[in-house]
Amino acid sequence: MTIIRRPVKGRPTGIALGLILAANLAAQTPTPTDIAFEKFFAAESPADAAVLAEPLAAMVEFDTALARLKRGRAYGEEKRGEYALRWRSKSGPFFNNIVDVPADYDPATPIQLRVQLHGGVGRPSPNPPARGDKPSGLSTPNRIEGERQIYLHPSGWSAAQWWDEEQVDNILRAVDVLKRKYNIDESRIYITGISDGGTGVYYMALKEPTLWSSYLPLNGSIAVIRSPQNGADGEMYGNNLANAPLYIVNGEMDNLYPVYAVEPHIKWFQSMGVPFVFRPQAGAGHNTAWWPTEREPYEKFVREHPRVAHPATLSWETERIAKFNRNRWLLINELRRDASRETDLKDRGFFQHTKLSGRVDVTRSGNAFDAKVRDVASFTLLLSPDAVDFSKPITVTVNGKPAFNGLVKTDTATLLRWSARDNDRTMLYGAELRVDVAGGT
Repeated sequence: MTIIRRPVKGRPTGIALGLILAANLAAQTPTPTDIAFEKFFAAESPADAAVLAEPLAAMVEFDTALARLKRGRAYGEEKRGEYALRWRSKSGPFFNNIVDVPADYDPATPIQLRVQLHGGVGRPSPNPPARGDKPSGLSTPNRIEGERQIYLHPSGWSAAQWWDEEQVDNILRAVDVLKRKYNIDESRIYITGISDGGTGVYYMALKEPTLWSSYLPLNGSIAVIRSPQNGADGEMYGNNLANAPLYIVNGEMDNLYPVYAVEPHIKWFQSMGVPFVFRPQAGAGHNTAWWPTEREPYEKFVREHPRVAHPATLSWETERIAKFNRNRWLLINELRRDASRETDLKDRGFFQHTKLSGRVDVTRSGNAFDAKVRDVASFTLLLSPDAVDFSKPITVTVNGKPAFNGLVKTDTATLLRWSARDNDRTMLYGAELRVDVAGGT
């Protein structure tokens, strides 16, 4: 008798089952590209990521890399509660940046980050006194505790004030570290501060704006960094606030920065078209007694101002090209005095200027860029697939004259290089377009 074994309907045969298992195993086995991306995402700093970017670019096509970068890293379990990020400053003491993570933080869900700058930045030490059983904790409770979010409290002192270059680097480093550990929503990273911290918020808006969604200076004054005796690094240009949504609070009876003293600054902002909300507090001194009633409009402002990764209009001015020369997708590469051309690109004289600076105001409409430029020999436009169509020509007009017209190819190396630097899923660039400005003296 011959017995014929027929497969049970709906159940794979042994051969088919083996093929399925083999396919599943292959799908679960990381490819060399998968491994390279995991190493890229696991890098501890932009410099480390940049080293890994070059070989990775040679392994993967542009569209594949773009999709993978938008998806980002897989976040795991990390510390909750309060702890410190510490590294040595150039002057010797350690920066003591306090992080506070909600107990119910979920790695699968993007979360908002508030960077909060304290007052009294002239203190001699970066390390505040112990609080209870937390030797690395804040010296006092958070005076303006808000919605569920991660908090970063950087440490500032007399040798590393909020308007020092090294302090800016400290803050950016701390934010980058947190973005590599926690699923932080890149469109909702904002900066606030009280007293000297509020003044520091103005400085960050004027010098390093790319990261932030909004700026909330409380009981501070932009005039502090106007005074040379306060030692702010670099020169300030008011038009750099054009893309900086400000929420400004000052007390009527503040003994340092009363409402009447900051009102001229408010009028100056208004004359330049700076986006702001001014909330003077009747009868208030140099304190935050107003927080219980001010909290809701403050939080509402934050919610209504997510960062726009690729704004259609940008304005930037700088006296330097090695630092503080970038605003989002615009970089100023080279300065050159252009005395032959009159321009209205001025910041209306609030700050004193002693150095040559260059300014670019640029608007994007589709693939067309229209720039007004003063004292700039060249600038770079960072082109994102989320903002331009690479299948069509890019056109650039500078001071009313054609400067570029043609197709621009996407480049995986460029994409990964800027991703390594920015560590940002929403701000990815497929090409750099350098624009040389005709004319000059």
